[in-house]
Amino acid sequence: MSTENPCFNLKRGVNGSHVPADNLRLELNPKGFYLLPYHHLELVKFEAGEGLDTLTLSFLKRTVLITGKNLRELGLALQDRAVEFVKPMPVFDRYASLAINEGSVKTIEIQENQENAHA
Repeated sequence: MSTENPCFNLKRGVNGSHVPADNLRLELNPKGFYLLPYHHLELVKFEAGEGLDTLTLSFLKRTVLITGKNLRELGLALQDRAVEFVKPMPVFDRYASLAINEGSVKTIEIQENQENAHA
């Protein structure tokens, strides 16, 4: 996975090895972002699809859905808490400047989880 990808960045440390991050920054648009603590990340689910992959990230109080192409490596980097930020590829540049097998993010959605609705 390239560290120069416009959709996500790996946090680097000494001698090129990853340094675990405390937070994951999700940039839904150029005017705002969310910071979610990695220690609240309970589950990452990767699903390959026909032309579109999906990553589902379950946090303590919210679920994040990330769609795009070639997202397996991004999902694996989340395992090591090595991803510093994730943001969608700008529409005007979508997939144009990336190598064929390089990951790209199309959308990021954040859903608030319902507290015990039956309580």
